[in-house]
Amino acid sequence: MRERKGTRANSGEAGFSLIELMVALGVTLVIMVIASRMLSMSMAVRTRENQRSEAVADVQRALQSMTREITNAGLGMENNGLVAADSGALAIRVRTNLNAFCKVVTAGVAPDCDSDTADAGEDIVYALINNVDAAGELQSLVTRQDVNSSNAISPLANRVDALEFEYYKADGTLTTNASLAQTVKVTVTVTLPAVGTSGQAGYQPATQMEVESRATLRNLLLSQ
Repeated sequence: MRERKGTRANSGEAGFSLIELMVALGVTLVIMVIASRMLSMSMAVRTRENQRSEAVADVQRALQSMTREITNAGLGMENNGLVAADSGALAIRVRTNLNAFCKVVTAGVAPDCDSDTADAGEDIVYALINNVDAAGELQSLVTRQDVNSSNAISPLANRVDALEFEYYKADGTLTTNASLAQTVKVTVTVTLPAVGTSGQAGYQPATQMEVESRATLRNLLLSQ
């Protein structure tokens, strides 16, 4: 009788059954699939946000540079400083006489001033140009061209899809004649590429965003 009781006790201490192991394995696999999908989605979102942050920072630097020089257009001049023949929807040419106002004569040194816009930084063209990078891919760049420095061109922002200038008169109406403008609206369009594969977890479709800035020609206001 004691031996029989011992045998029953030993059989009651057996491990998990095959069915229990299969159920546990199935639950684990489901959890792993859900976790991997969530990780894929979070990585895709992070990649997209990094792209957005880099693109916005790049564009904002370009807009700050353009806005500053457009705002200073016409300094020491009798017009608004915008060259109508070279300013349109896709490009703008800005002239500023930075040394129009004479400095005080010191120790017999002649004052550093003139009445033209022929010095470096006084005749600038902003435009969007196409360029082929080192990898052979076509990209668009927002550029700054210094007409008085051998037409030196410097890039301000890349990964840009469109650059547009709009000109507004003092009464707020839109004009195509830049010489009549008192305010210039600059709009930069950037397309963020798709992330991931369509139909798969974490896929982020391509999106487009616009960043804009308005520059009021303050020197024109001062001369009125």
